[in-house]
Amino acid sequence: MLYELFNPENTFNLDYRILLTVGVLVFLSLVFLISALKRFMRGKPLTASIQGLSGLSLCLASLLFLSIAANLISYDRLTYEQDIAQLKFTQLGEQQFQVEIAYQNEKNPDVFLISGDEWQMDARIIKWHGWAQLLGLNAQYRLERFSGRYSDIEEELKKQRSVYALASKDEIDYWKLINDYKKWLPWVDAYYGSATYLPMSDNASYSVSLTQSGLIARSLD
Repeated sequence: MLYELFNPENTFNLDYRILLTVGVLVFLSLVFLISALKRFMRGKPLTASIQGLSGLSLCLASLLFLSIAANLISYDRLTYEQDIAQLKFTQLGEQQFQVEIAYQNEKNPDVFLISGDEWQMDARIIKWHGWAQLLGLNAQYRLERFSGRYSDIEEELKKQRSVYALASKDEIDYWKLINDYKKWLPWVDAYYGSATYLPMSDNASYSVSLTQSGLIARSLD
């Protein structure tokens, strides 16, 4: 998470032409405001007022331009997805499957035996405020568990369940830190649980991605 915060590639996603335009407008507004102050000190209130209003107008125009550009770019941020894992299933028997989970940020995959008709992956999500997303901060996640589930509720109540922890006990629990110090973290918009599930079948493959609104799974077959 700290790497995401201080990654130079995420410092600002605005196009350089937008930044250049805003910079020029701000520079011109400062020139007019300084000139207006000098004229006012020299006893020329009329010309000082004209230049002051011009400088203020340019400053407001730069803020409006930046606000519009930021809102347009925020739409792109909402559609951003980061890959988390790929899953491959092998059927061993009736409602019995072996799944191999290859993680995007880890070298070693996990292999689990799953009972049921569907698989489910759970994660904890930390979402940033809109202005923090604009600066390049994507939603953060921590995978919590992987489990099997039955399509029929009666089978869910009676048959064997299978669930595995995905989070390492050695990881820093940012979720707990946010709960304890929420009022001191104004850039955190929300923190919540998210889950995705799809049917299991022999030789089926799936990808799991994280969007700004939670987990999403797609079939690769």
